[in-house]
Amino acid sequence: MTKIKDIYAGKPDAKDEIETEGMDPFFENYVVPSNFNINAITDGSGAFVTGYKGTGKTAILFYIEKYLRKKDDSTLSSFIFFKGDYSDSKKQEMEILAKRLTSIISIGNDVVLSGTDFEYIWRWLFYSRIIKDNQDYNYGIFENNDSWIQFEKKMKQIDIGKRKGLSIPPKLSLSLPISDTLTQATISPTFEIDFKDSKMEESASYRTFIQIIDDADELFKNLKRTDIPYFIFVDELEAYFGDETVFKRDLRLIRDLIFTAKKMNMVFAQNKKVKTKIVCSVRTEIINAINRFVITKELNKVISGFEVPLIWDYTNTNSYNHPIIKILTSRISYGEKKLGNSLSEQEIIKKWFPEKIGSSDAATYILNNCWCKPRDIVRLITSAQNCLAADNSSFSQKTIDMSKKHYSQDSLTELKEELRALYSPEEINSIITCLTGFKRVFSIDELHQRVDKYYPHIIAKKNLSDILSDLYRIGFVGNHIPETRFYRWQHKGDDGIILDGAWKIIIHSALTSALSVNSRQDKILSAKNNPEPESGTVVNFNINSIWSDFVLGEFKYRGNNYKAKIIKSPDLEKNFNSLLAGEHYKVKLINCDSTIWIAELI
Repeated sequence: MTKIKDIYAGKPDAKDEIETEGMDPFFENYVVPSNFNINAITDGSGAFVTGYKGTGKTAILFYIEKYLRKKDDSTLSSFIFFKGDYSDSKKQEMEILAKRLTSIISIGNDVVLSGTDFEYIWRWLFYSRIIKDNQDYNYGIFENNDSWIQFEKKMKQIDIGKRKGLSIPPKLSLSLPISDTLTQATISPTFEIDFKDSKMEESASYRTFIQIIDDADELFKNLKRTDIPYFIFVDELEAYFGDETVFKRDLRLIRDLIFTAKKMNMVFAQNKKVKTKIVCSVRTEIINAINRFVITKELNKVISGFEVPLIWDYTNTNSYNHPIIKILTSRISYGEKKLGNSLSEQEIIKKWFPEKIGSSDAATYILNNCWCKPRDIVRLITSAQNCLAADNSSFSQKTIDMSKKHYSQDSLTELKEELRALYSPEEINSIITCLTGFKRVFSIDELHQRVDKYYPHIIAKKNLSDILSDLYRIGFVGNHIPETRFYRWQHKGDDGIILDGAWKIIIHSALTSALSVNSRQDKILSAKNNPEPESGTVVNFNINSIWSDFVLGEFKYRGNNYKAKIIKSPDLEKNFNSLLAGEHYKVKLINCDSTIWIAELI
C-alpha cells in the first residue's frame, strides 16, 4: 500500500528540485494556474512575472522555457540568478543543464556601489552575458559579422578578468586604445573604477565606463540576429533587511535591473521577426520594499505595464478542482504510479482524503490552512513525511493532527523569510514574540494594550498599524467579524487590512500551533479581562422580535453582546402586551439556558 513517505514531495525551491530530482519528475508534477497568461510572455510584451514568495515564480520560468522549446526546439536560453554574496564563500557557476546556460550574479559586501544609477552596470553585465552565450552557442544568436566584431571589441575594453558567473568586482579595469602620435603605435593604458569610492560617479574612469557602454548601446542596435529564439531569464531578485547600506544598495540594484530589462526589451522588440526577451521574476514584497526604502524612479509604472501576475486565489472554485489541491493529488498520483498503481483522480480523492477534517470538508480544510501557494503543498507533504505520520496511507484526521505542529512551525519560518524584505531580524523576533501566546482574534486596541504593557520599547505604537498592514499583506493575519463569521484575506483577493469598526484581526489558522493561540484560549482571556454577566445582574435589554409566548433581544455587558429572552407569564401578561420591538427595557438576568439568557422585566 502506498504510504505518505512514498509521495513525491519536491523541494520548496524549484531550482533545487530540478537539480536533485531531475527535470522529468518536476514537469510531470507541475500545475499551471489557468489564469496565468503565458502567451503574454512568449508572444506579447509581458516581461515581469510577479507574485509573493512561494507562489512558484522560479518554477514558472522553467516551465516557460520548456514551453518555448516545445514550440521551437531551436530556442536558446540563459538563466541568471541574482544573489547577494553575504558570506565569504565563493560562488561557482552552475553546471550546464541541457542547452540552458546558467550563471549567478554575485555582489559581495566589499562592493559598495555608492552611485545612484546602476543601469549602466546592468547593461554591461547583460552585454557580457550575451557575448558569452553567443560564443558558447557558436554565434547562433547574433551573426559573427563586422558589427558583432566591433561590439565585442568595444566590450573587451572593460577588463572583467578571469571570473565565473556575473559578478560586480570591487574594482573594474578599463583598457582604452590610444594612438601615440610620435611612434604611430597604439597603446592601451588602464584606468580603474573603485566601486568602494564614495565619489565613484564623479570619477573620470567611471565617466569613461559610461561612454564605453553608450558606444556599445549604439553598436548593439546594429547587430544582426539569427532566426533562433533567445530568452534570458532572471530570477532570485532578493534583498534582506540586515546591514542598511547593503540592503538599500541591493534594492537600488534590483530597481535598476528592472529598468534595464525593460529598455533592452524595447530594443529587442524592434525586430519582430525573431523572439528575443529578458524575463524577470519579481517578488511582490521586494517591490513594496523598494517603494518604502529607496527612490522608485516610477518603478510601478514599468512593472504594471509589463507584468504577468502569478496568483492562485480561486475563490469560486470547487475545493477538489482548485489548482492547489490538484498539485497535491498530482503528487500522490505520481507516488502511486511509481509503485505500479494507476488510479483516477476520483479514486485518489476517495482513497487519500476523509470526508471531513475537523468540521470542514477535507479539501476545504487544506485550503483554509494554507496560503494558496504551491510551496504550501510541499510543506504539507514534507511535514507529514518528517513525523510519525510518514507510514500512514492517507491524509486522515490522525495524519493532520500528527503533522500539525511541524507544518505550523515551517509555515511561520516561511513568513519570517517574507518579512526579511521589510524588517530586521530583531524587529521580526519582537513582532513574533508579541503575538505568541496572545489571542487568535483581537482588536487593534487590545494589541495596543499588550504592546504598552509588555513591549513599549520594542514595537513603536505609532508604527503598529503599518506592521499589521505588512502582516496582512503576507497573509500572517486577516480580518474577521465574529458575529457574521465573515473573513478577509489578502491571498484570497481582499486588498488592505481594516482596522476599525466591527472588524477584528485574526491570525492565520496554520500559525496557531506555532504561536500557541487558539479560540478556546481567546474565550479564557476574554473572560478574564471581561467577566461574564451573572444571575441577578440588571442590564438594558433591546427587543428584536415579539412572539406569542416570549420576546427575543440582546444586551451588552462589558463590551460584549449577549442574547436574551423574556418568557410570558400570568403575572407579566399586562406588561408583556405593551412591549415594543426596537425599544430598550431594564431587565434582571435570571439564568443562562445554553447560549441565551432568561430575563424578567423590572
